[in-house]
Amino acid sequence: QTDCFNYVRFLQSYNSSHLYACGTYAFQPKCTYIELSGFTLDQVAFEDGKGKCPYDPTKGHTGLIVGRWHCQAPAGVGGMPTAPPQSPSLNPCLADGELYSATFNNFLGTEPVILRNLGPHYSMKTEYLTSWLNGRPHFVASAYVQESAASSTGDDDKVYFFFSERAVEYDCYAEQVVARVARVCKGDVGGARTLQKKWTTFLKARLVCSAPEQQLHFNRLQAVFTLPGADWQDTAFFGVFQARWGDVDVSAICRYHILEVKKAFEGPYKEYREQAQKWGRYSDEVPSPRPGA
Repeated sequence: QTDCFNYVRFLQSYNSSHLYACGTYAFQPKCTYIELSGFTLDQVAFEDGKGKCPYDPTKGHTGLIVGRWHCQAPAGVGGMPTAPPQSPSLNPCLADGELYSATFNNFLGTEPVILRNLGPHYSMKTEYLTSWLNGRPHFVASAYVQESAASSTGDDDKVYFFFSERAVEYDCYAEQVVARVARVCKGDVGGARTLQKKWTTFLKARLVCSAPEQQLHFNRLQAVFTLPGADWQDTAFFGVFQARWGDVDVSAICRYHILEVKKAFEGPYKEYREQAQKWGRYSDEVPSPRPGA
């Protein structure tokens, strides 16, 4: 039996007239637009899918398109509205559609990346360092939370990423995998010099799901469902976890309220100490603005 040469790993609405699709394309990721009215593929608009879609269909991947919708057609002759143009780049129904993706940025699957492209902002990504993403993370889900709504402090909207990865902050001989949630701000435009086009708001924390009475810890995250509420502060995340208990595979579902996640990102923090070559609790004064603010 012949394997499929192109696994579609990303398919989301781009604007009112098109979908945006990405596939592995025989280990050469490609992306393009699908016109909705006839569900036809735009053969001319094929784009490089590096950083948007994994090379290998077996690798974990997540992505979402974030944007503000404006669907008022431009005025035509005599002031009458015209039909929206067929080219997605000219369509007036999406002002700032941005693609946020968590995937692998190379053919070997050794360079994990959380990346933003499309839209009006600069392309942004994580650095290839274990202090950002460790080993070969398994990305499972992402979520957009509009935390700027009715904010008295001018807070920014956030994009959350959920994954499992090898833990490097613990002193143990055996390899330990833990579940994580990472966060970036939608308005992040990077920093200066070495931080150009690099996230300056990237933070990550451990997701704990356990049954203490059985001394059982569920560390392998399989899926996440985001349940929005009437207000962003009512948002909840439901994670599906897996663990090994003796000779049996067991599963669990844990719920995380958005305010609990937000509190975890307010500290305390850990830092990598070069001299000791190990992670430790950050004990100095937290800079202002603080990391991820």
